[in-house]
Amino acid sequence: MKNILCWLIAIIICSIATAQTKKLSFTSKEISRVAINANYNYQFKAFDSNNNVITYAVNNLPAWLSYNSSAQTITGKALKAGQYAVDIIAYTKTGTTHQQFMLTVYDKQTTDILCLGNSITNGVDTFNSYRRDLWQMLHAGNYNFDLIGSWNKHHVGSDAPVPDFDMDNEGHSGWTFEQILKPPSWDSARGNLHQWINTYSPDIVLMELGTNDVFQCRTIDQMFGNLNVIVYLLREKNKGVKIFLAQIPPLGKQWSDKKLCGNDTTYAEAIVNFNKAIAVYAKQHSTKQSPVIVVDQFTGVDPSVDMFDDIHPNTKGEKIMAERWFDAIQPYLKKLSE
Repeated sequence: MKNILCWLIAIIICSIATAQTKKLSFTSKEISRVAINANYNYQFKAFDSNNNVITYAVNNLPAWLSYNSSAQTITGKALKAGQYAVDIIAYTKTGTTHQQFMLTVYDKQTTDILCLGNSITNGVDTFNSYRRDLWQMLHAGNYNFDLIGSWNKHHVGSDAPVPDFDMDNEGHSGWTFEQILKPPSWDSARGNLHQWINTYSPDIVLMELGTNDVFQCRTIDQMFGNLNVIVYLLREKNKGVKIFLAQIPPLGKQWSDKKLCGNDTTYAEAIVNFNKAIAVYAKQHSTKQSPVIVVDQFTGVDPSVDMFDDIHPNTKGEKIMAERWFDAIQPYLKKLSE
């Protein structure tokens, strides 16, 4: 059983492999937030391991931003809240790379949304995760929001397949409830909630955790002991945080009927038990100031149609998840001013 669990964690969910080092890559960390009426200044830099001369270009900047090619900076001051796509290009005679990000201009009405979870949140394979669909719905609705998180990468640090949305997130492939607080040794560089919460203050949290706990045979008490700490830390930073807890999706047929935890409980039954416990937990821990709200990501989801590997959603499944998150959080959002 130990060998099978290691395979599940390392191959199916984590898919960890040594990433190829890019010959040309950006070394500067983008600045993706600025307050309304504040000066924005980002000086960017790339590195080429072959020592080729690097030339830069910037695509489609909003009117309030200016590009200084000699200083390699973009600067400006926004008078209106909103999100603006930035695409900085570095190229040499042998290669080209992009630094693409969504620059958020925020004001007092901006809702900071933290997508917190595992690979279903982060996105795997050629799928962007539900976050892209959710961002598109929020953007189309003219909402004043910012997706936040400690990183903006795809599965285990790769680039998102379609990086045309706000990619900041706290999705970490293979992680459990406990590992949000104390990361696994193989991914310790990513930090943990104790550290992340010092850098941002979410108004809304979309939490989707539990699938990896089920695979690792964690009990409800173990999971919810760590969930209690997560909720405490979120509320300590923002007393009015709204916490949305997912009842997690079902598993497909290659996993649902398996019994690998030394008892007669199948994985499918373990997920049903977890989802029932989530509903009870939300009722017990919700407050008027900081509600805990259940979002059903289980009912009506068909792994044979809505998933590509019996664990992770495909394009159709991601849209289903995004629509359910959107419907749940919409009452708590504010529109951008015209």
